[in-house]
Amino acid sequence: MMQRHGKEDTLRRILRFLSSMQLGIILLLLFAAISVFASLQEQKRAMDNIYRSFWFVGIMAFAALNLLLCSLRRVKPLARLALRPQKVQTIEAIKKMPFYRAVKLPPADLGDGGIAGAAAALQTLGYQVSVIEGPAGKNIFGEKGRSGYFGSLLTHFGLLVILLGAMVGSLTGFEHAGGGIAGDSFQVPEGNFTVRIDSVCMVQEPDPTVRPRVYSDLVITRDGWQIAAGTVAINEPLRFQGNTIYHKTFRYVSEIVIKNPATGEEIRKQVSEQDLLYVDGAGSYIHFLKFFPNFTMTEQGMPYSKNWLPENPVLAGILYNSAGQGERPVFLQLNKPEVISTAAGEIELTLTSFQHAAVFSVTRNLGRPLLLTGAAVLVLGLYLCFAVSPCRIYAARAKDKDVIHLGGSSYRGRLVLEDDLARIAAIITKQEVGA
Repeated sequence: MMQRHGKEDTLRRILRFLSSMQLGIILLLLFAAISVFASLQEQKRAMDNIYRSFWFVGIMAFAALNLLLCSLRRVKPLARLALRPQKVQTIEAIKKMPFYRAVKLPPADLGDGGIAGAAAALQTLGYQVSVIEGPAGKNIFGEKGRSGYFGSLLTHFGLLVILLGAMVGSLTGFEHAGGGIAGDSFQVPEGNFTVRIDSVCMVQEPDPTVRPRVYSDLVITRDGWQIAAGTVAINEPLRFQGNTIYHKTFRYVSEIVIKNPATGEEIRKQVSEQDLLYVDGAGSYIHFLKFFPNFTMTEQGMPYSKNWLPENPVLAGILYNSAGQGERPVFLQLNKPEVISTAAGEIELTLTSFQHAAVFSVTRNLGRPLLLTGAAVLVLGLYLCFAVSPCRIYAARAKDKDVIHLGGSSYRGRLVLEDDLARIAAIITKQEVGA
C-alpha cells in the first residue's frame, strides 16, 4: 500500500514539474535563443541543421507538453471561478472584500428602493444582475467581463497550437529553388512534382527607372497529370496541395555565338549573370557579371543602366586567362561582334538575343493552417487578458437599516471596479455621475 502511494507521489511530482511555469519559461527562452542563432545562419543551413533537427523538434514537443499540462491544470479552477460564483454574501463578508463602500440611502429608498436602485445602477454599467433572497434579506450579485477569466487559457492554447504547427512544418516542410526561361521545367523531388514554365512576361512600370514586374505562367504536373496551374508574380504566389510557389527574382538569359574566325566554326551558348563561359581550349573564360538593358557609363567609366527599357542591351564581364588572372573587360552589345584575343588565338563573340528568366522558391508547410489558427487564438486570448476585466460586485442591506453595503472583487481591473463602485454609489444617492 505504501509502495503504491509512493509511486503516485512520484508521478504527481513529475507531472507538477512538467506543468510548472518555471519549466515553460526556461523552454521558451531556450527556444527563442536557438531561433535567434538560427536566424543568423544561412537559410538552407538553418532549415536543414536546426529547424528540422530531432533535438529542435524535441524542444518544441517538450514545450508543447508543458503548455498542455499547464493548461489542463488551470481548466478546472478557472471553470469553477468563472462559471460557479458564490452569489450570496453576508454583510460581514462584503465588508472584507478588496473593494468596499457603505452607501447611506436617501429616506425615499428605505424600503426595497435601495436594493432596486443598486440593481438598476449595476445594469446601467453593463453588469448582469441577479437579485437573490438571502437569510438576512435581499442580496444583489452583479458580474461583467466573465470571458476575461479565460484569456490566459486561450493564450496558452494558442501557443500550443502554434508549437504544433511549427512541429508539423518542420517534419513535413521543405524549400526548393528553381527557375528558367519560357519552355523550361524543373523537378521538385521533395514534392514529387514538376514545374513547367509556359511563359515569362515582363511588364514595365510607367516610370522606366522602377523595377518592372514579371509574370510567369506555370503548370504543375505529377506523373504526367496536371495538378495545378496559375500565374506567379511578386506577392502573388501559386498555392496547391499545401505547396506554395513564390516569385523570388528575375534574370536575363543571353544567347551568345562563339566563332573561330580562322575556321568559321560557331558554337551557341546560353548564359546569365554570374555564369562562366570558357572560350577556348587553353582555359580562358569570361565571368559575366551584369546584364544592362539600357547600357551607359559614367564619366568615371563605371557601367550602369539608365533604366529598365531594353534600348541598348549589353552583357558585361571580365576575361580571365587559364591562371585565373583578369585580362580585360568584355562588353557584348546586341548583334555587334566583339573580337577578343586569348592564349589560343582570336575569338569572336556576338550577343544575338536575350530572354527573361524567373527564379522561384517552392515551399511546403502543412503546419500553416495550425500556425494561422494558433495565432488567431493567441490574439483573442491576449485581447481577453488585457482588454476584458472580469468584475463582480455584491450588494446587501441589513433589515431596518439605512445603509447598503457594496463590495467587489476583480480578476485584474482594479481601477475599473473602483470607478464602478463610485458610479453606483452616486446613482443610489441621486448624485450626478461624470461621463
